[in-house]
Amino acid sequence: MKSRLLFCLPLALILLAWSDPSSAGPGVWTSSGPAGGRADVLVASPFTADEFYALGNGTVFKSIDGGTTWSEASAGINRRVFQLVHGGTAANRLLASNSSKIWYSNDGAMTWQDRSPPAALLGTESIGRIAASSALPGTYYAAASDGRVLITEDSGLTWRASAPIVQPDDLFIQAIAADPAVPHRVLVATATDFGVSDHRIWVGDLSDPPPPTVWTTVPCAVDCPWDQAPIAEFEFGSMGRVWAIPSFGGPVTRSDDGGLTWTATSVVSGNRISVNPVDNTEAYVAGDEGLHYTTDDGATWTQVLSGFVGNDLLQPARSSDVIYNPFNPSIQLAGSFTNGVYRRNALPPLDTFVPQISGFTAQQIRAVASNTLDRVHAGVSDSFGATYVGFRSVNNGATWSTANAGLDADQFRALVVDPNDSDVIYAGGRFDPKSDNLGVTVPGNGGVFKSTNGGLNWVTIDNGIPLTPAPFAFSLFGTVRDIAIDPGSADPVSGESQVLYAVGSGRFRQDSAMPGTVVQDAARIYKSTDAGTTWVASETGIGGGEITATGQVIFASGVQIIVDPTDPSGNTLYFAAFISRPTATEPTIDNGVFKSIDGGATWSNVTNGLPRANGSTAPGAVSADVLSLAIDPTSGHLYASINDLTNSALGTVYTSTDGALNWSFAGTGLDNRDVRDLAVDPVTGDVYAAVVDPLGNGDGGVFVSDDGGASWASLSTGFPGTAVALKLELDNSGPELLIHAGTSRGVQSFTALPDGDTDGATDDTEDAAPAVARGGLPGDGNGDGTLDRLQQDVASPQVVTATRGTPVTITASITPISGTCDRLENSFGLGLLSGVPSEATYDSPFSGLHLRIPDCEEAEVQLVYHTRSFDDDPSWRIRGYGLAFPDQETTAWFDIEPASVSGSTWSFTVADGAIGDATPDDGIIVFQGAAKQLTEAFFADSMEAE
Repeated sequence: MKSRLLFCLPLALILLAWSDPSSAGPGVWTSSGPAGGRADVLVASPFTADEFYALGNGTVFKSIDGGTTWSEASAGINRRVFQLVHGGTAANRLLASNSSKIWYSNDGAMTWQDRSPPAALLGTESIGRIAASSALPGTYYAAASDGRVLITEDSGLTWRASAPIVQPDDLFIQAIAADPAVPHRVLVATATDFGVSDHRIWVGDLSDPPPPTVWTTVPCAVDCPWDQAPIAEFEFGSMGRVWAIPSFGGPVTRSDDGGLTWTATSVVSGNRISVNPVDNTEAYVAGDEGLHYTTDDGATWTQVLSGFVGNDLLQPARSSDVIYNPFNPSIQLAGSFTNGVYRRNALPPLDTFVPQISGFTAQQIRAVASNTLDRVHAGVSDSFGATYVGFRSVNNGATWSTANAGLDADQFRALVVDPNDSDVIYAGGRFDPKSDNLGVTVPGNGGVFKSTNGGLNWVTIDNGIPLTPAPFAFSLFGTVRDIAIDPGSADPVSGESQVLYAVGSGRFRQDSAMPGTVVQDAARIYKSTDAGTTWVASETGIGGGEITATGQVIFASGVQIIVDPTDPSGNTLYFAAFISRPTATEPTIDNGVFKSIDGGATWSNVTNGLPRANGSTAPGAVSADVLSLAIDPTSGHLYASINDLTNSALGTVYTSTDGALNWSFAGTGLDNRDVRDLAVDPVTGDVYAAVVDPLGNGDGGVFVSDDGGASWASLSTGFPGTAVALKLELDNSGPELLIHAGTSRGVQSFTALPDGDTDGATDDTEDAAPAVARGGLPGDGNGDGTLDRLQQDVASPQVVTATRGTPVTITASITPISGTCDRLENSFGLGLLSGVPSEATYDSPFSGLHLRIPDCEEAEVQLVYHTRSFDDDPSWRIRGYGLAFPDQETTAWFDIEPASVSGSTWSFTVADGAIGDATPDDGIIVFQGAAKQLTEAFFADSMEAE
């Protein structure tokens, strides 16, 4: 059975229009796409017709109609996953993994159970490839980074380790596959780093007890297929047939004796292979533009491009994976690096594929812009190769369509609407060298683009931005990460703004003619005074590059630029920068925040008070990296998100009230958080932050501060736990603030209805809370005589129950035991969380709540289930879905004990770092739980191995 591994290239995104009737709900994050994204891994069920699984940007998706439509299937997985395999011996058995965790599903990905190897066995090593044995039920193999293979024979309930593979140089396991005909026999491909080429194939006997010789190397004659490039993937057929393909393409090779001897075939571009389950002589290869296939044992290969249209310029999309339909092998599905899943829609010999992305929400969006016409623009990021980059919504994100006419970009990192002409839109990103569908080299460009008709059509505007020589030219400016417009520069005739600033990576290198000196090939800032027609470098004072001890050239790269709206002349600018460097390197060049008071002609470093790179306290140490800037247009107060990229990607927020001369901490509630973007509401001055949960437990999303950064509260009601917030756009042109967040799961949108106590339940919702007792007040769900919407420690959200289609109210209140524990955040129904699985042994007819309790060590919680009564029925109890402390990695359902009930009210205690807490963050308790009732199924073995 094939092991499916995610390619660790930074890419993603999609195709064609897709819509869903959902839209930005009142006070709840919702999304309608755009659909598509990087389809990393495809798996077909060998037992159920038309059942397929896919990994999209770290999330599991499932299709039950042959890959036509998809839905998320990650309940119980609390991390992004990179590999997925089907057990192969029974229906619905799957294993998913990332570098440190493994999950198992025995119900077709409806729910997942943590089956990670124990820490004592894995140690500090990471998990690489996984494989399933189709000869032994419940048997799976996981490659460890030290050359061992971890083995389970009961679907992860217990694990053991093989003897390590030993080579003269450091190795890692590149591929692993289990022989379907010989139990416990595996093929493993190892690779060494780029400095040493010692790639090998091994035959392993992983029986228990182990044989005297566990690993036997397969001889490699000179120029054997894996001599220069390691094997990327094995695929077993029948009758001893094995196919293999080297990394980065090369001669596909096959074996007819289970991998002992190999015969090279033709050279094919790609690194994933899939074999026809009923015909050993036919195989497909993915990893290049379109697909390649053979029907004659690899003697000849045919390229399939039809249908793999990557963008509106008809450049072909690159495939990432391919899989046969085992019930109809004439049909295949292909994943792409850019545009989601493709499916064959015509039988051979017609080699035609079409995109099938409905419900496949795996877009990586780092660029979002909106205007006052209900129009939202979004751009795909982190993709390389022909991509449908631009998307457009004309109804505030309710539906999306592609908007790529004339666009020769492979990703967007910036989108901005001209404040003087809403039909004029600028975009920054990058183009990567490639050929078109006829094999003709595509001219390169500088990664700056413009539309004058609301994003429908685009032109490249890169005059003055340096490129490498043709053919296969690329921009020396690098990735364009931001574009800023001077709103006071409108042309009196056309109305268009004329002054623009584009920020990119820039480029420095060692001078080959004078080793030890640095040459600059491209600036970090380019300025245009003619609406993007021409560009000139504008970065004097930003600084140069330096050479590290290992010979690497490092320099400050641009990430964001803003024009100070409080300066009518438009001459005051702020620029944010970061330095990519080895972990131990302490740079001496300027970094962080720079300021210009002459329209970008000269710059000065302004970082007094910001933390230093690598946590240094030495005098004169350079600033830590700054990943985003925002400014209050009324007060001129600045906000910067700090992120020391060499320190586990943790950061916080700082503010300046004197034009960046001095900075002070403004991250209470966000300390040690990865803040990707900041935005200020020009009407209220409230500051919003796109926050990544550094611990991976879904406690990220969007945060807000209404006191200038003195404190922050999570504003993440319904925000998907598997989504990473990357970019923010605020639209306050309507009656309520509309927030659009670019994420790893498309664009998430939020209508900010009044919620004075910021507990996640809107004022109107809390006012509808039933009176808890006779003579009580409507809106006082806990019956303490005060309206819930006036109390931060009481929340009355409405939830949808399993037994009724209409929402009902659950009121939560907290009483501190240890810590401040004075407020609730993100109070919403568990039905909005796709990552919380159901339980086979418990019913939850009345649903439950997600509650975030910051600044708290221990608190008593009361849940009032209005109109319900639980007295005198011992089958009811409070169950919480959280971490299995002291194990801070495993999540599961637990009884919350002790818990008492009186009528409709449950009382229990939750503590930080104890059962019932879903995050390992110190001082923050995240409770996810419900009143549940035991079912007759509690006698069933929910921990079955196979």
